[in-house]
Amino acid sequence: MRIPQILLALSLTIFLAVPVQAIEGGIHLVTYQSFGFRIDDTEQGQRVRRLFGKIHNLGFKTLIFNFRGRMVGGRSSDIDSITPPELRVEEEYHLRNTILYAQSLGFQVALRPILLVVGPNWEFPYKENGFLWWHGNIRPAQPLEWFDKFFLFHERFLKLAHDMGAKWYSIGAELHSMTSGLGQRSLDWRFGFPAQWTTLIRKSKALLGNQVRITYGVNYTDQYVQENGQRSWGGEFEQWRHDITAPPRNQQQLQHQAAMKELWRSLDFIGLDYYRSFGKKDQHYADDQIELTKQLLPFSSYYAYLLEKAQREISVASNAYRKLSIQEVGYRSVEKCFVAPYLYESDKDPINYIHQAAAWDAFLRPLADTKNIESVGVWQVLVDEDSDLYKNPGFSPLGKPEVSHLFKSYFGGPAKKQRKN
Repeated sequence: MRIPQILLALSLTIFLAVPVQAIEGGIHLVTYQSFGFRIDDTEQGQRVRRLFGKIHNLGFKTLIFNFRGRMVGGRSSDIDSITPPELRVEEEYHLRNTILYAQSLGFQVALRPILLVVGPNWEFPYKENGFLWWHGNIRPAQPLEWFDKFFLFHERFLKLAHDMGAKWYSIGAELHSMTSGLGQRSLDWRFGFPAQWTTLIRKSKALLGNQVRITYGVNYTDQYVQENGQRSWGGEFEQWRHDITAPPRNQQQLQHQAAMKELWRSLDFIGLDYYRSFGKKDQHYADDQIELTKQLLPFSSYYAYLLEKAQREISVASNAYRKLSIQEVGYRSVEKCFVAPYLYESDKDPINYIHQAAAWDAFLRPLADTKNIESVGVWQVLVDEDSDLYKNPGFSPLGKPEVSHLFKSYFGGPAKKQRKN
């Protein structure tokens, strides 16, 4: 990718700026257990309390609770929580206590149910005849039934968000094929179902009440969008921008555009699941954290510029200004984690805390003074492990001095200081 020279100069200006303004930070919590979110005297409960204390010391203001749902196959409407029905009352009991404990520490909470595609025997990731299904390319045979089942999956979490006074609620994430559709990259699934999303959001707001804001995590990644023979990059968010702003060529496109505009207007703010590459795998990178940050910053600055430009274009076209929030972004503690950060299944990459810290520094600098980005959601802390106590390649910042110090600076923790460059 060629980055305009003006953006290179801009990134240097950002790097030389002395003070860093505090960004509102949240951190994602994940568990693979039905009762992983608990604060009782069990080993798991003691671990959760310890991790919450360490998260608090980094300056995070919001805990984002993720709840896993599963969809069986890429064409079905078989959607449900991974927690069996007979265990859900006990799950909710522990979850409510955990949220109350988090709020007693001064945290706000957000709820984010996420949908994963599994095979008939719970295989994950799931391939069918060589095709990899994931939640961004699903094609349910009965879309209306799919939305009904999707709402039922959300219903108990929506009520919980209302009862516990959640700050915000995410109604979905990265479901590209179901929102805008896949565009000309896949003509048999060109259009998604934005009108059904607007209906889903209206039903959800009725349960959430007026105090809980609702959002959706639009995928912002290196995947290309193809329209009229031209390619542009940015994944689902770029498809949204195109479909909302490009002149429609026929009645179907006109109706789709009107529905996409209404979807944009129906959300209280727009979440972004941000996974963009800051370089190439075969490139040489500096060993020094400051020098490496300088190498990566032009990419991040350019993406920040593109996001602001797209936000402005969509807001004008839809006659509705909506702030952006980085709902999810993460870098593993491994070498070259900033290249294709969405590919995080490999455990063969060498551990490298400097590369993780430089990736975060480059990502956060262009956002520190912007008024267009509301908050940043850091992926992730897995509460099932003591990964804060040993060296590891995971996403978590806990127990990693380089990135922990950085987060205190950006997110306004106890050790917040002016940065020196």
